[in-house]
Order: sequence, then structure tokens, then C-alpha cells
Amino acid sequence: MTFISKSRLIELAGYALALSSLLLTACGEAKETNLDKLCGNWVSVGRKPDVLVFKEGEQYKITVFKKSGVSRKLKPETFLIVEESGNLFINTGYRIDIAYNEETDVLTFSPNGDYTRAGERP
Repeated sequence: MTFISKSRLIELAGYALALSSLLLTACGEAKETNLDKLCGNWVSVGRKPDVLVFKEGEQYKITVFKKSGVSRKLKPETFLIVEESGNLFINTGYRIDIAYNEETDVLTFSPNGDYTRAGERP
């Protein structure tokens, strides 16, 4: 049987305490994104459907205006914007990640490309 000295045990306890406080700090720093900045009409740079980001109650949603069928009528589809660990995405049956560059005011959907705001920033 192996024995650990009292001083070594206190040292290990100190490391465990430091590690746990580091982890708690890292978790506490995950801040929510201010999605109000995303609200508005967005136009695709690469000829994809236009999108509208809006707030409904406490939730943020995105509506995609797709042309469908032979008549090419606009068919809106709305999805909930989800934030998980500081990352934004929508679930359309598969995950589409969302990134926003505030400096250039560009909204990026992976894999659908970049969108610029139609009109002025709110």
C-alpha cells in the first residue's frame, strides 16, 4: 500500500482547487450574444435566398424566402436561432452555423455564404 505525505496531499488539493476555479471561470465567461444587432433584412452575396432576422417574444428567428416550384413563388420558412456555448445556429434538418462580423456588418451562414444588410443598420 502506498502512502501520500500530508504535504503532498495538501499540494494536490491545491491543484484540484485551482483547476476547478479555472473551469468555473471559463464557464462563467461564456456570454450571450446580443442578437438585436442581427435583426433586419439580409441579402445574399452569392445569389442565395434573402433572409429576415427578427425577435418574437424572447426568441430570435430567421425567415428564409425561397422560390419554389415551377411558378417560382416565394415560400417563406422560419427557423429558431439557437445559441449553444456562444455559437449561433439554426436547425433546418441539418445544422447551419451563423457568424456575425459587426465591423463589416456581414452575416455568414455556413455553408450558405455571406449576407449583407439591406438598408441601414438599426
